[in-house]
Amino acid sequence: MYDWLIVGGGLHGTFAAQAITAAAPAARLAVLDDRHPLADWQRRADACGMIYLRSSNAHHLGRRADALRAFAAENGFDSGHELGYYRRPARALFEAHARHALAGPERIATRGERIERLARGWRVHATNGRAYDTRRLVLALGPNAPYRPVAAAGCEHVYDADFAIDRYASARVAVVGGGITGAQLALKLQELGHTVCWVTRTPPRRADFDSDPCYAGPRCLTPFARTPIEARTALLANARQPGTLPPDVLARITAALAAGDIAWRRGDVESTDANGLVLAHGRRIDADRVILATGFENHARPDSLLGHTIDALDLRCDSDGHVFINDNLEAAPGLHLLGRPASLQLGPMAGNIKGARLAGTRLAALAKRGARNAA
Repeated sequence: MYDWLIVGGGLHGTFAAQAITAAAPAARLAVLDDRHPLADWQRRADACGMIYLRSSNAHHLGRRADALRAFAAENGFDSGHELGYYRRPARALFEAHARHALAGPERIATRGERIERLARGWRVHATNGRAYDTRRLVLALGPNAPYRPVAAAGCEHVYDADFAIDRYASARVAVVGGGITGAQLALKLQELGHTVCWVTRTPPRRADFDSDPCYAGPRCLTPFARTPIEARTALLANARQPGTLPPDVLARITAALAAGDIAWRRGDVESTDANGLVLAHGRRIDADRVILATGFENHARPDSLLGHTIDALDLRCDSDGHVFINDNLEAAPGLHLLGRPASLQLGPMAGNIKGARLAGTRLAALAKRGARNAA
């Protein structure tokens, strides 16, 4: 039996594994995933043409606070690999450091399919036909399914596993979604020679981050933790800033719109067909390809591992799909959740790199206490 088993070996799961191992070296730990830690991250970054991360250089996957800065200096990354006041790292720098920082934990090349509660722990039934028992189970499953508005349910999504930006040559493309992913995707498609129309519900809006940066530290996280958990859903909604753009992306998309390189239409999608889409006010946009950049669903789908777990264990969730968990990120004794589902404890950045660091800190403290008690 493992002491810790982590299902999902992306950035959050692998960072948590590193943190637990550092805190309790004798703990028997493994990660279940048949992909490398950066696989999903790189696929999504490739899909939208990410150049710089939105987060600051303090949000990384090293254990020390200055790990990314030190890595950059030691490996020849100059100031051109950081951007703006917050020194946002270039994707190339972040990924090089992540590959270095996330090496190590034992990985079992399979995926979790179903979990089962045991008398003293948990059993994971995996896609390789085997079962793995553990005292503590961590679900680090990444974002939920891509969100599709009902009126555009049949359209491709930039976050689909099989999305390919170069599927067509010189096409008329409508990109639906006003956030950073939609803007970056529109710019990338235009650079590739496509005729692009960017469709958003609101005009472009600036925000350095996708959540209030106060929640990166104790100034907001401390009062958040003191707030009754039932009241935190409203705080999360107020703190998050979806559909906004950091200054560099806003400048690029604004320049492209002003130059006529990209067209912009404002409105809600009313319907789509093989020849484009129609907005709620009746305007038609002809397109060979409609691509959604509308983020992820708030709630886990019932057929997903998280959705099945919520249903099977009757876990309590709020109206936005966050799971009620305790300070140790436990939804049930010994069952820990990471990422956006853990927002009621970790705050609005739970699904981001900062959230991975916050979760790793909590699980490491728990592992350290467990090792001390076992000694």
